[in-house]
Amino acid sequence: MNTIEERTHIYRVPIRPQYKRRRRQKKNNNFPKLILLIGLICVAIFYFVNNKVENNILASSETKSHNPIDLSFNFSPRRQNILLMGVDVATNSENPFKGNRSDTMLLISIAPYGKNINVISIPRDSKVYIAGRNKADKINHAFAFGGAKLAVRTVEETFGVKINNYVAISNEGVIKMIDTLGGLPIYIEKNMKYDDYSANLHINLKQGNQILSGRQTEGYLRFRHDSFGDIGRIRRQQWFFNALLERLKDPTVIVKIPELLKIIPEYIQTDLSAYDLAKFAGMAKNVDTSTIQIATIPGSPSTKGVISYWIIDPIRTQDLINKMVYRNKTDIEYKDLNVGILYANAKEDTANILKQELEAKGIVNIKMQPASSASKDYIAIHNLDIAGEMINDLKKTIPEIKDQHTIYDPIGINRTGKDFTIVISDL
Repeated sequence: MNTIEERTHIYRVPIRPQYKRRRRQKKNNNFPKLILLIGLICVAIFYFVNNKVENNILASSETKSHNPIDLSFNFSPRRQNILLMGVDVATNSENPFKGNRSDTMLLISIAPYGKNINVISIPRDSKVYIAGRNKADKINHAFAFGGAKLAVRTVEETFGVKINNYVAISNEGVIKMIDTLGGLPIYIEKNMKYDDYSANLHINLKQGNQILSGRQTEGYLRFRHDSFGDIGRIRRQQWFFNALLERLKDPTVIVKIPELLKIIPEYIQTDLSAYDLAKFAGMAKNVDTSTIQIATIPGSPSTKGVISYWIIDPIRTQDLINKMVYRNKTDIEYKDLNVGILYANAKEDTANILKQELEAKGIVNIKMQPASSASKDYIAIHNLDIAGEMINDLKKTIPEIKDQHTIYDPIGINRTGKDFTIVISDL
């Protein structure tokens, strides 16, 4: 048995916060935001076939009926947590969901009534105890040992959250989906070149706006050969997430559903119901991707031993879970904020205008920092006490940031301000 000293650096189950029962709120119809699940449209299509959902649903998609199906319905009054996993099938192409690792893990937390959506990326190398096992291991091995159910149990026991449903999609499924959708428009932040002949992985992407094929998208998602390693890979998965949502907003995508019907079923595994999934397929147009908040489990890469691990920071992780899953709020005033503006040299004028707008809101502590280049516009929250509602309020009143995506970044990549950093790219 491991000693206490040996086990202290491995993240264990946190203390679940206690809350007073809140007064029941009125329902709303904000449920369409659930389409953010990266493979959800494909999952819905899978169930159209295998569970024989009424034929008129498909007919409504294929024809421009004057009586379209009603896709609005009230979301659950309870919090919903969904574990989304991308499965690497390189070692077992015959059965993508047996004996393979989940190299992407996203915990998607949907507030009661679908009020807002938060996404937490779990680094695949996170050092944890797999549920039912006494030996420390990487969290992505849970899927290889026991499939989706063991992965779900491990996440629940590690982070102290209840997982309501799961979705697993193989990397081949992502490739087929992107190709069927006609490619994925996305900005490549740097040149990416890597070859792994044993895994038949060849990445050769150029910086700039690109429309990626399915195979190129796989390369973009799997690339991690830069100074940020796996954390940079997670960040790219987050950019992919947003780019896919934007792609699903395109009305031309809906007419491609019959094509997806023919190729997707073998690439998806889920315990979500056919009834719910059937309604998700046409909802992408209602998603405001700028309001989705994304974070990565805080920690640091291991510096000892021959096996690379992500050592989870238990205190900051608990703070992140309280913020992203349980929606804890701390009252902070604008005058108390310490904000950074990181801007590309070509956007100095825009940065100065933004500074004036922030000052007009009462923010006085603003640090300006030029960069030789910045690849994307986004807002990174470093202080977990900053509520997403405060950032969204700034977006509503300041035109320069109204469409920027928000991520929680306690790790501090490109950190300029103590509380949050606004990045202005040279695009």
